[in-house]
Amino acid sequence: MKHNLISALRYLSLSLMLLLAACSSGPTKPPIVAIDLPSIAVAPEHNAEFYLDQASIAPVEQTFEWELLAAKAYYQQGMFQAGDAVTTSLNKQANTVQRGAGLRLVSAYALELQGQYTPALALLDFDPAWQLPDDYWYAYFQARGNIYQKQNNPLAASGAFIELDRYLSEEAREANHQTIWQLLKPLTAFTLRSFQQPGNELRNGWLEIVAISNEPKQSPEKLVAKLQTWKTEYPSHPALDYVAGDLAKALSITPYTPQKVAVLLPLSGKYQNNGLAVKDGLVSAFLDSQTEFSSDTELVFYDTQSQAMETLYPQLEQDQIDFIVGPLLKSQLRSLLSLAPTQPVFALNDVQAGEQEQQFFFPLSPEDEAKQAAQFMAQREEQNPLLLAPQSSLGKRMAESFTEEWQTLSSSPVDVIYYANRNDLQRAVRKLLHTDMSQQRISQFKQILGQDLEAEVRSRSDANSLYLVGNNTETKLIKAFIDVTVSPFAVSPRLYASSRSYDKNDETSENELDGIYISEMPWILEQQSVNAIRHQQLWPSSSDSQKRLYALGYDAYSLISQLAQMRGYSDYQLNGLTGKLSVNQQGLVIRQLTWTQYKDGQLVPLEIQANTLQDQDIE
Repeated sequence: MKHNLISALRYLSLSLMLLLAACSSGPTKPPIVAIDLPSIAVAPEHNAEFYLDQASIAPVEQTFEWELLAAKAYYQQGMFQAGDAVTTSLNKQANTVQRGAGLRLVSAYALELQGQYTPALALLDFDPAWQLPDDYWYAYFQARGNIYQKQNNPLAASGAFIELDRYLSEEAREANHQTIWQLLKPLTAFTLRSFQQPGNELRNGWLEIVAISNEPKQSPEKLVAKLQTWKTEYPSHPALDYVAGDLAKALSITPYTPQKVAVLLPLSGKYQNNGLAVKDGLVSAFLDSQTEFSSDTELVFYDTQSQAMETLYPQLEQDQIDFIVGPLLKSQLRSLLSLAPTQPVFALNDVQAGEQEQQFFFPLSPEDEAKQAAQFMAQREEQNPLLLAPQSSLGKRMAESFTEEWQTLSSSPVDVIYYANRNDLQRAVRKLLHTDMSQQRISQFKQILGQDLEAEVRSRSDANSLYLVGNNTETKLIKAFIDVTVSPFAVSPRLYASSRSYDKNDETSENELDGIYISEMPWILEQQSVNAIRHQQLWPSSSDSQKRLYALGYDAYSLISQLAQMRGYSDYQLNGLTGKLSVNQQGLVIRQLTWTQYKDGQLVPLEIQANTLQDQDIE
C-alpha cells in the first residue's frame, strides 16, 4: 500500500505509542472508529490528530482528503508550520484537478488566517470549467467573498456571494441575500450600473435592483413602476423574494392626500425667526410641487405662541383640518399629543412618544448628529475615541448619544471629558490627552531626585481620534490647544465635529479648522442649485441656522404624501435638503448627513474627494 511521508510518520508514531502502551500498566488508547469523510468546505470539528487517525485506517483513495483536513485543522489551531508540513507533502500527490483545488482551498485558508489576502486570492483563481464537487465550489466562493469583504471591496465580495447562492440550501439563501444587499446598498446607482456585465443576468439583476432602490425617488409610485419593470426583465431572479415582503406592504398602504394642512409654528415672540424660516421652506416646497396634491390643497398657518394648545386644537377641528404639520417646540408638541388628535400629525420635533400609526416625527437633533458621528468613526475603524464636550445640557446629551451608539458598534471604550467654559478648555485638553499626568510624573521624579530633569511631556498614544462638541470659537480653540499639547513624537488625533463647529462667514476659520471632519446637511453645501440661488436672492442675510430650518420646512412638505409608504418600506429613501431621508417603524424621520473635510476655508464632501482621487489614478 502506497502512503505519503506524513502517513508513514503517523504510522510510526502510532506503532511507538502501541509499544509503549504494551510496556506500561496505564490505559491503552481506544481503537479508532471510522467515520464518513467530512466536506472540505466546513470548519474542522476535531483536532489534526483525529484526522490523521482516520487517514491511517481509511481506504487509500481517501487518504489525501483526510490528511488535507488534518492540515486545515492544524491551521485552525494556529499550528502553521505543522500544517505547511502536511500540505508540502500532499503537493506531490495533487495529481488530479480535484486534489489540486482542495490543496489550494486549504492553503488559501491558511493565508487568510494570517491576513495575507492578496496571495490567498491568487490561489483562489479557479477555472470555471473545472469539474469539482459542489462543496468545493461552495468553499471557493465563500472564501473569496470573505476575503474581499476584509479588503473592503463590496463589489467583488457581493459578486462572490452571488455565485455562492446556487450552492446554498433554502434556509441559508435568505442570510446570503441579506449579505449581498448590505454590501451593495452603500454604492450609488451609477456605480452599480457601471459594473453590470453583458450576459450575466444573475449579477446584473442584483446590481439593478439595488440601483433602483438607491436612486433619488420622487414618489413611491415611481419606485413601484421601476420595480415592476425589473420584475419583467428578471422574472425568476432570487432577489425577488428579498424585496417582495416590504414592497407588498408598502403597496397596500394608502398615501396621505390632505386637502387642508395646518402648520403649527411660533410666528411671534422669542422663537419667531425660527418659525418664519420653517414657514419659508414649507411655502417654497408647496409652490415647487403643486402636482403632489390636488390643486385645491390649502396650507393654513397657526401661531403657537398666541394661544395655548388646549384652545388652538378645537379651532383646527372647527376649520376642518385633515393633516397637521408641527409643532416645532417640544413643550407644545407634548401638549398637542396629550389631546389625542384624530388627524395625522407630522411633528417637527421628537418627544419619544409611543408608537402611533398616524404620528411622525422630524427633529433636527444634535444628538442624532453625535450618533451618526459614532457610526461614521466606527466605519473608519477608529479605536478608543476621545470625546470633548461642554458641561451643559446639550453637551451631555450629545456625549451620551455618541457613547451609547459607539457601545453598540465597538467594544473599545470612549473617554469623555467635559469643559466648563472657554477658559477651561486648555485644562480639559491636557486631561483628555493625559499630558497633565505626564507632567505630574516628571514633577514627582524631580522632587525624588532633588534636581532638574530633561524630560519631554508625553501625550497618550492609545487613541487616534477625537469627537469634539462646541461652537465655531470653541472648536478653533480646542484644535489649537490639541496642536500644541500633543507631544512632538506622537501622532495628533483625527478630529470629528458636528455642524455647530464651523461658521462659513468667519474668515478666521480658514486655516484654524483645516483637516477637521464635519457632518452637514447637503443643502448647506449646495451653491448652484435652483433652490440655493433662489434662497440667496430672497433671503440674502439668512444665517446657517435659519437655512437649516428652511430646509426642515421644505423637506417636511415634500414628505407628506410619502410618509405612510416610507414607513412601510424601509429601503425607500428620499434625497432631501436636510439629508438622505428614510422613515423607521416608529415614524421617526432618519436623516443621513453628508460627511465633509474642512479644506482651505471650505467644506469638501468626502465623496467628491474620493472621486477626485479616482480621476487622478486614472490619469
